[in-house]
Amino acid sequence: MKRRDALAVLGGATAAMVLGEAARAEEAYPTKVVKILVPFGPGGSTDIISRLVGKQLESVTGQPFVIENKPGATGMIGTTQVKNAPADGYTLLLGSTSTLAANPSLYKQMTYDPADFTTVAVNGSTGNFMLVNKDAPYRTVKEFVAFAKASKEPLFSGYGNASSRVPAALFEVTSGVKFEEVAYRDAVASIQDLNAGRVHAVFPDQVVGESYVRSGYVRALAVTSPERSPQYPDVEAIAETYPEYAIVAYSCFSVRKEVPAAIKQKLNRLIMDALYEPAVLARVKELGLVPPPRDWDIEKCDAFVKRERESWTRYIKLAKIEPQ
Repeated sequence: MKRRDALAVLGGATAAMVLGEAARAEEAYPTKVVKILVPFGPGGSTDIISRLVGKQLESVTGQPFVIENKPGATGMIGTTQVKNAPADGYTLLLGSTSTLAANPSLYKQMTYDPADFTTVAVNGSTGNFMLVNKDAPYRTVKEFVAFAKASKEPLFSGYGNASSRVPAALFEVTSGVKFEEVAYRDAVASIQDLNAGRVHAVFPDQVVGESYVRSGYVRALAVTSPERSPQYPDVEAIAETYPEYAIVAYSCFSVRKEVPAAIKQKLNRLIMDALYEPAVLARVKELGLVPPPRDWDIEKCDAFVKRERESWTRYIKLAKIEPQ
């Protein structure tokens, strides 16, 4: 055999070996610690869901799924870190309405593009609460609106991210109530100030607000979903007073789009199966999330997130929020 031919054969064998090793690595995934990066603080909805699912994934795979909270800039800091992480499937983004749907319409300058990611699994969608102080004199949406319009003092609404800011702004446009906005590092901090009487209303998603409502720390005046929540049948939907008002939020698991397809597929099955493990599913529903069908594949999950981005672009325009 000629030397040139021998080198060609050797080169082909080496390439085949490398491809074979890559395929085996993808098939064996995960073989080490997987990081779930949550771009908000502890205690929020994305944090709660990441820990629920992460714990189940650990029990199935035998590998640690470590939660890292990286709050800041309405989720942009943590999301950008995932964008810049190696595309090997070992850094997952706990994506949300704020990071993958609303932020592109709220900020002129972004440190990432939602198209940088592939959503491998959707955890579910949920309406937001309209929360008020537990001792507030108003008991219905109509009473709140009447109080607000009669008040000679400004009313304050608190928000910790885009998914809690936009519902409040949309409520302003729909009801004619005027809020002074107060920004917080996360939704939990805004709920704490609501309890202290420093703001009049906050609109967190039901997952983060659930424990505060059930404990009586604050009061749920209404929900933003088109209909009442099955978990809170006594809490009215804003749509009962304003039929044109409806808005929901979601969370998901996403990875860099360059992650190998085989690893994306494996993550899709692992996470969707984890969501439907009976104990996890019961808790997810208790929190107010409505998960998608178990057989949703990557194409359906990714398409859902893209549709939500279109919807939130429309909501933000309706709310007349100018990008910063």
